[in-house]
Formats: sequence, C-alpha cells, structure tokens
Amino acid sequence: MNYLLGGSLGGLVAFAFAIPAILLEVTQKGPMPEAPLVIDVKTIFGFKIRHKHEVFLIGLLLHIIVGFLFGIIYVTFVERGWLFVTHAPYTFLSLLVYAVLSWIVANLVVYPALGLGAFGLKEGKHVWVETIVSHLILGVSLWLLVQYYQPVFFGT
Repeated sequence: MNYLLGGSLGGLVAFAFAIPAILLEVTQKGPMPEAPLVIDVKTIFGFKIRHKHEVFLIGLLLHIIVGFLFGIIYVTFVERGWLFVTHAPYTFLSLLVYAVLSWIVANLVVYPALGLGAFGLKEGKHVWVETIVSHLILGVSLWLLVQYYQPVFFGT
C-alpha cells in the first residue's frame, strides 16, 4: 500500500505543479514560450518531435512519470532501510536529500538514456535548473503530504 500511495502522491504532485504549464499550453496562441517546470522534449530516443503539442505532451508525460517514480522509489528506500544519510524516514531532511540525489541520478542516467543529454542540455541550457526546482518541489510537497497521511497510511 505504501508503494502505491507514494507513487500516486508523487505523480499527483507532479501533475499539480504542471497545471500552469498546461493552462499556458491550452490558452497560448502563436509562438509558445517555454513552459514552466515541464521540459520541452524535442528529441527522444533519437527521434525528432516537430509538432509543438507533441513536444509538450511528451514533456508532461515525462514530468508525471518522474514524479511517480520519485514517490515510489522513496518509499522503497524507506521500506528497505536505505536512507543512508538521515536514517529518518519521511522527515523534511531525508526528502530534501533524496530530492537532490534523485535529481543527480535523473540528470546523469535517465536523461542521457532518453537521448536528452547529461542534465538535459540537448533540450536547453537551463533545463538543469528546471529539474532541480521540480525535484525540490516534489520533495517538499511529498513531505507535506506525508505529514497529513502519515498517521493512517505510512508506517515508520
């Protein structure tokens, strides 16, 4: 249950923080400015994506998947006792440390595997800033949500 709840909360937080980008995408006529917190994925697995809506939707999907994985992997670390820095599950510090470490892994492993380059630099020179902000928002938001759900669902 903890795995599903952790992943669901991570995906939900990612979606909630993508709402401004979704509204901008839906309401914008003409040239589209770069959406906040959602990476514009113009190339994935070596395939170039040309249509602006497809670029946005793939970026949004990637954003939500990263949020889901963020939550489920954190719960895995807690359940297995792998919180090697703080040894305190569901605390603000442990989620902050986890957010930074997950940002490093995403930028050095996941994004290069998707063909986005290290730190997503093939998609833009400021992608690394967007991703660190996203990961920190995920960490703080999950901490806040766990404070709400912890007495009932999350075991420590």
